[in-house]
Amino acid sequence: MSSVPCSFFAAPLRLLDGDPRFRHVPGVNEGSSLAVAAGALLGGERAAVIAQNSGFGNMINPLTSLVLPYRIPVLVFMSMRGWPAIASGEEQHEWMGKVSADWLGSLGIATHWLTGDESEQVETLQRALDGTRRGDPAFVLVPKGTFPPPDTPAGAASARDDASPGVPRGVTREQLVDAVTASDTDGGGDQVVLSTTGYMSRALFAGGDRPGNFYMQGSMGHVASLSLGVALSRPDRRVVVLDGDGAVLMHMGVLATIGAHHPRNLVHVVFDNGAYGSTGGQPVGVRVDFAAAAAAAGYRHTHQADDVASVREALAATRTRPGPHLLVARGVESAGVGSRASDAIAPDRMAGRFTRHVSG
Repeated sequence: MSSVPCSFFAAPLRLLDGDPRFRHVPGVNEGSSLAVAAGALLGGERAAVIAQNSGFGNMINPLTSLVLPYRIPVLVFMSMRGWPAIASGEEQHEWMGKVSADWLGSLGIATHWLTGDESEQVETLQRALDGTRRGDPAFVLVPKGTFPPPDTPAGAASARDDASPGVPRGVTREQLVDAVTASDTDGGGDQVVLSTTGYMSRALFAGGDRPGNFYMQGSMGHVASLSLGVALSRPDRRVVVLDGDGAVLMHMGVLATIGAHHPRNLVHVVFDNGAYGSTGGQPVGVRVDFAAAAAAAGYRHTHQADDVASVREALAATRTRPGPHLLVARGVESAGVGSRASDAIAPDRMAGRFTRHVSG
């Protein structure tokens, strides 16, 4: 099984990690997970994928140029966010909720809808497997609420392979946001901040809404590219991007793009907690030295911080030397989670006010 986390699958993913019958390979994005499963099938092993339709776009290339022409019979379980309608404040799921099933149909791929009824689940899975035995891929579509929530919450600290007993070292998202905000006050107010999808954007919004904040919802892994575009277009602004370890891994090649264009005004902050917080705390599955990767990719300066004081010190250093900078902040979970910014501000309004603010 290769997976990309989704809160709809929180309980099955928890069971999967504890089941010795399965080799579980968490993927960095949906396309990678599909290719991993396809490779296992080429190797003669049964394989399947767990993913969510919000990242279905990442699957399109390996689906249409690998799985279909080579007739590799991958079984995919895909959650249906935004279907049959979007929830309040989740506009980022609107389009994939509308088109995912239709796109699969246009490609001639069989789809099967999973319900919460256990007897129907068995029949549905049997039909899907019958299709794969004929050499065809099959998608099992999973609406919200099909599976009950897991019995116990997953904790990001437990996902870290270096977590120590007691109170773990590190900073919370809220502490990181506070430090970034303070660095703007100390530096004269020239800063704009863009935050990655999930809990990081919630923390930035809860820390105080500002026109110079851009809260990413959806587009996981792309906030660094978005921030590069802002930094290159507005060299007079200090651009801080609040990113996550799982999000960086999704599209890690952007580190090389940033290094090649070396924007002096970009500060790339990675919250490294070893887990996907907003989907149930599933482990990221790999450990990467992001500072070393950024240095090799061409970032001018890298920093690592294990506590609030060292975060503030590193942010101060980014004021005195040209970027791009990468700051890796060791992250720990906090008790509270704020609301989505889009519950109060429509995404198009958010984009419009950001543009007006950053351009003066």
